[in-house]
Amino acid sequence: MLASKRLGGRVLKLGMQGPDVAALQKLLADLGFDPGPPDGEFGWLTYEALREFQRAMRLQVDGVAGKQVFALLQDGNRLPTRRVHIVAPGETPNRILRRYGLRPEALYAYNSSRSLKRLYEGQEIILPERLVIAYMAGGDRSLKSLLWHHRFLSGVAGLWLQLGERQELVGSIPEPVAEAARERDLFLLPVLTNLGEGGYEGRLFRRAVGRRGPRQKLIGQLRKALGGAHGLILDFRGLALGDVSSIASLLDGLMPLRRQLLLFLTLAARDLGRPWRGMFGDDYWALAQKVDGLILRFDDELKAPSRPGPIIDDGRLREVLARVLEAVPAWKVILRLPAYGWQWTGRPLKRLGLWPALAWENPEPVPYHQALSLAQEHGWGDGGGRVDYGQENPRRVWIETVKTMAAKASLVNKYNLAGIAVFAMGLEDPRIWKEIGANHLIRKAGNNW
Repeated sequence: MLASKRLGGRVLKLGMQGPDVAALQKLLADLGFDPGPPDGEFGWLTYEALREFQRAMRLQVDGVAGKQVFALLQDGNRLPTRRVHIVAPGETPNRILRRYGLRPEALYAYNSSRSLKRLYEGQEIILPERLVIAYMAGGDRSLKSLLWHHRFLSGVAGLWLQLGERQELVGSIPEPVAEAARERDLFLLPVLTNLGEGGYEGRLFRRAVGRRGPRQKLIGQLRKALGGAHGLILDFRGLALGDVSSIASLLDGLMPLRRQLLLFLTLAARDLGRPWRGMFGDDYWALAQKVDGLILRFDDELKAPSRPGPIIDDGRLREVLARVLEAVPAWKVILRLPAYGWQWTGRPLKRLGLWPALAWENPEPVPYHQALSLAQEHGWGDGGGRVDYGQENPRRVWIETVKTMAAKASLVNKYNLAGIAVFAMGLEDPRIWKEIGANHLIRKAGNNW
C-alpha cells in the first residue's frame, strides 16, 4: 500500500521502492542531478543525487526525501536553474570558461576541484543560472544603460505603481522600457509601493490593503495593470507590526496571479538579519512559500552611516546574510545591492583650540558618473572608491565601484542564492555588468521560469 502513494505521501530513503521513488528520480534528473534510470528503486545513485540536491539547496544533507525536499522539487520550475555542460573530447576547464564567458570562481563553486583536474568525455559540469534584475532610475541615462547592457540582465524593474490617496492604483509601466524588455527577452517587473508625496506612508498601505473590500479592489486593478508584465514586486515600507497580517492576506489574494506571473516580496535585510524577532516573527520561512522570491534590500535601508564609508561593506553584508539564511530559504533570496554612492560635507570640530577632526554630515546620494567627473578634477582615493575635494567646506564621496560590486556579487554563488538586483540603472559604474556576467550565467524570460 505504501508503495502506491504519490510523491510526498511518505518519507523516501535508501532501499525503498515504488512509483513515488520514480517520480523523485524524474524531478531530480530534470534539475540536472543524476539519479540513474527512473526505475522506482531508491539505490545509491539516487541517494547521491539527492544529497547533491540537498547540498546545493542548503538543506540538511542526509539523503532522505522529506517535506522540505518534496516542496522544493515540486516547485522546481521556480528554482535557480542549472545548466549541465557535457564535456567534449579534449575539452579543458579553461575552454569551458571561455565558452560561457565565466571566471574560474563560477565553475569551482559547484564542481569539486578534484573533478575538474582530469576531465573526461561525457562528464557533467554544473553551471547554475541566476536572475539579474536591474532597477530603472528613470531618464535617458537609465534607458541607454539598459540598451547597452541588456545581455547581462534577466529583467528590469521600476517604481512604476503606487497606492493612491483614494485606495486606487496609480501609475503605469513606461512604454519605452516595456518595448525594450520585450525585444530583448527580459522579465518586466513593476514594483508596487506605498510611496506618497511625503515618502513611504503606512496609512496608504492600511487604506488599500488593511480591509478585505479595498484589498480585493486593488487585486482587480493589478490584474489590468500587469498586462504584458512578467511579474510583480511588492515593496511596502513604514509599516507597523499590526500590518503583517494584511501583507499575508494580500499575498494569499495574489496566489491566482502567481500561476501566470512571478511574485516577489521586498524585505529590509537589516531587519531580517537581526538576531531578535523581526516584523514577521519567526515565520519568515512560511512567508517565503507565498512568493517566488524575496528581494533583500542592502542599499537604502543601510544608507548614510554616521561617517563616510561604503553603504554596506563586504564584511557587514556577509554577517547580515548569514543570519538571514537562518530564517529564509537561500534559493529564494535575491540580493538588492547599491550601484551609487554618498557625499558628506565636513564640519571642523574645535577641541582645546585645535582643529583635529571633522564632523561629517548632510549625506546625499551621488551616481557614479558624477563621482567620475569629480575624480577627473580632484583624483581618486582609496583604490578608486573615494573622492575628496573642497577646502573651506571639505567634501568626501564614497562610491560603489566594479571592485566592491564584484565582491558582493560573488556571494550569490557562494550561498546558492536566486540572484542579484542592482539599484539602479543609470547610476552605476557601467563596468559592473561585465563583472556580473563573468560570475553568473544569466537567466532570461524565455527560459520558462
